[in-house]
Amino acid sequence: MAEQRGRALGAAMLGMLLDGYDLSIMAVVLLPLSSAWHLQATETGVLMAMALLGSLIGGLFGGFLTDRWGRRKLLFPNIFLYLLGALVSALSPDTAALFAGRFITGLAIGLDYPLVATIVAEYSQTAHRGKRFARVNLAWYLGALLSTIVGWSLLFTGPDSWRWMLGSAIVPALALLWLRRGLPESPRWLVRRGQYSRAGEALALLKPACSAAERQTELDSFQIPPQSWRILLHKAWMRRLFLSIFPWFCLDVVGLGIGLYFPTVLRDNGLASSNATAAAINAAVLIVSALGILFIVSRLDRWGRIPLQSAGFGLMSLGLAIFALCSWQHWVIGVYLAAALYAFGMGIGPGVTVFALAVEIFPTELRASAAGLATAFSRLGAFLSAILFPIFEQSWGIPLVLVCMSVVALLGLLVTLVYGIESRMKSLEELETLPAKS
Repeated sequence: MAEQRGRALGAAMLGMLLDGYDLSIMAVVLLPLSSAWHLQATETGVLMAMALLGSLIGGLFGGFLTDRWGRRKLLFPNIFLYLLGALVSALSPDTAALFAGRFITGLAIGLDYPLVATIVAEYSQTAHRGKRFARVNLAWYLGALLSTIVGWSLLFTGPDSWRWMLGSAIVPALALLWLRRGLPESPRWLVRRGQYSRAGEALALLKPACSAAERQTELDSFQIPPQSWRILLHKAWMRRLFLSIFPWFCLDVVGLGIGLYFPTVLRDNGLASSNATAAAINAAVLIVSALGILFIVSRLDRWGRIPLQSAGFGLMSLGLAIFALCSWQHWVIGVYLAAALYAFGMGIGPGVTVFALAVEIFPTELRASAAGLATAFSRLGAFLSAILFPIFEQSWGIPLVLVCMSVVALLGLLVTLVYGIESRMKSLEELETLPAKS
């Protein structure tokens, strides 16, 4: 039987691609929609925040349900919900319907996030787990880039081009439904539930080339006494939880706040001559982040999560500070170079590592729940950023907003250095029993 680990990775990558596509298409959607519907700053903020609010709620419930019911049972309901939201969004007759459609798509993505993170962690070999996290997060940027290209190409279809943009997400969603069929349950989760026979069958599907003795040895290694959620109340585990939550919160405050509005910032501040130019520059910046991830694909398992996350936050903060200065002086080339430095920092560090740390350092019984909690808090940061960014930009001006974003990135760096737990080249079981810093 064909090895299933490749399909599991492909399904995780396509799930992240869909998230990147859905969130990033809004940056281009806003260009024709704001003109067609004459959106005010508050309406724009609410529109951009609805999917993030849905993701916040979905992340909380998705993590709990994934730990309670298993990884496999949530593979399909999330995507059907997403298809519904995409259709409602594309056919919206007014802002209320559009807000509802965006909330539904965000809810579906939030439900899927902890599932995808858990699948990558539990279906990967220790030596290649970091590489797989990098590839999955690279898929997010590929989805964001693809959405920018699709959105740019549809700009020329007229004032209703935004409907085609939102509806186009149905295509990758249908592809994801097809790819997820037949994936086995996580052997780790089955062992912790006492379902040893099913765990053996699932592991045989994931590793058909291994001998029965090798698979039995691996199954035996999964048999660690189950942990209660109450351990998260202990100081040492609360430090782990803070490490998984706060840097991701900082990343989404900065990354999605800027990512959602970058094309309109360029256009409205005279840094891009047209909608098409703004979309093209946005695509170039996404490519820089993708190149950053490509740079660390073969290095993440050698250099470690904490050093790269620290370096990434540092470059992001520096890039944003330079961006603020150059936009204040209206030095266009400097703005582009600063945006590239910021984007590269995101790619080599927190754009990948926060996703990995959110699941790697927790027990199997709590892994998806911890990832769901981290997802929820990260989307809370993105939600606040999406609501407040256009309001603060209008009141303060873009340079001061970018300085604030630079400070948030520095906070992410500080917490990473103080609370960091390195997961490089350690099995999930080793990390589970590794003494946390107290």
